[in-house]
Amino acid sequence: MKRRYIFNKKLYSQNPEKITKSYDVAVIGGGMAGLFAALEIDKSKKVALVIKGGLEGGSSYLAQGGICCVLDEKDSFDAHIKDTLTAGAGHCDEKAVEVMVCEGPENIKRLIDYGVRFDKNCDGTLKLTREGGHCARRILHCGGDATGKEITKALGKACEERENIDILWNTDLVDILTDENGVCGIVANDKCNDFIIKTANVLVATGGAGQLYRYSTTPVGNTGEGIAACFRAGCELSDMEFVQFHPTAFAIHEEGERLFLISEAVRGEGAVLKNKYGEAFMSREGNHPLADLAPRDIVTRAIIDEMKQTDDTKVYLDTSAMSAGFFEKRFPTITKKCREHGITPSKDLIPVHPTQHYLMGGVSTDLHGRTNVEGLFVCGEAACTGVHGANRLASNSTLECVVFAKRAADYINANFRTAENEISLGKEPYYIVSPDSSEMAADMCKLKEIMTEKVGAVRKRSELETARCLLSDLKLKYSDCNFENEKGYSLYSAIDTALVITESAINRTESIGSHYIQD
Repeated sequence: MKRRYIFNKKLYSQNPEKITKSYDVAVIGGGMAGLFAALEIDKSKKVALVIKGGLEGGSSYLAQGGICCVLDEKDSFDAHIKDTLTAGAGHCDEKAVEVMVCEGPENIKRLIDYGVRFDKNCDGTLKLTREGGHCARRILHCGGDATGKEITKALGKACEERENIDILWNTDLVDILTDENGVCGIVANDKCNDFIIKTANVLVATGGAGQLYRYSTTPVGNTGEGIAACFRAGCELSDMEFVQFHPTAFAIHEEGERLFLISEAVRGEGAVLKNKYGEAFMSREGNHPLADLAPRDIVTRAIIDEMKQTDDTKVYLDTSAMSAGFFEKRFPTITKKCREHGITPSKDLIPVHPTQHYLMGGVSTDLHGRTNVEGLFVCGEAACTGVHGANRLASNSTLECVVFAKRAADYINANFRTAENEISLGKEPYYIVSPDSSEMAADMCKLKEIMTEKVGAVRKRSELETARCLLSDLKLKYSDCNFENEKGYSLYSAIDTALVITESAINRTESIGSHYIQD
């Protein structure tokens, strides 16, 4: 199949030297996976760290819950592996899970070496908490519920201090360039112009695709550009039908804004889900034995069913089991958000409802982050390592980021590829149709409606087929367009990613984990 570049090739052919930069390694993404990988690349290699906005613009920065790791003598690797496999509904790659769990402690130590300050007990030991699906306390956190923010800031500071790392802020990944030997570079955009980075080693850590949905806890702009760029470059994708919906997003929000997450750790500390009549529905007979701490897909569907039964658009978290002082110290960010809306935790109920949160699928990789395209590596949420199976266990995502980012960096260090002198883009025609900006914005909204209404947490086969037809029409509409800016690049990548998710959902006929077929 002939590959489709979405950047302006005519610009490059007119002046290739002016818009080309050379690096040993290009790392794409400013979250935990990208930052950690950049730091683990050998200091003798020149690294381009491409970050879409600033550090605060990624999903890692927003992570509240923490990072899980077996550190308690009462816990065990086997127990963590079992919890992960159970949550993954039997669809996990057991070897990948074993690698992630067993290499957790050494990577936690690396984070501490890079300046990450995890919360500690009075005796100086690391404080461990529990979340849904876990049989033991094994979640580390920073600043109560600011784990992602603190880890990202520490890793970002370390990257800024590293002489071999050039940070390209406010820069988007547009395309991945390949030749007969594999990766030969990337096309990036600095919000004004396209330019090429020539390199034979590319690590993509761009996150998932939450903003394909009307409501998501992920940052605005999280539309799957990295996954789509890898797909266009010839990478295989896996498990794209497994889209996780978090059960408890804050139910007070404006249309179009990123939803605020009420961390699963709140239920881990004793909060209980109730309907508008004050009934604790997760503990009813016949429900999951873990009740409010059941895996996310089960809690999400239980909430959706409860909202239908009670004719309500939300359910409520009762946090009265915790004192006001404990709640505020443990969850300062959540406390602040609630108070902004006149809600006092421990006294008032917190309104919540399910929303898109995470993508378990992604670009297929091996245990070193390698894809089927030579020189191209993928880590973090953009990758499908197999550790999450059909439903991610809480706080495993952050652990996956660091474990497999280090593995990918180690592989690049040991198997470094040298870039060729020339980049050839072939003779693909230059597209002359320029899409209208307002029309693209309208079509992005249309795409979100399609995905929300027809490819959500509960699916019907007929609606999936309708979604595929509508998305295919959008793909055809823009197939001959010449995109010139971030808005166009984002839309085309969103269409690519949404289509793969929908087709994968159609192809998997049985319900498993987060992929639930109602009919």
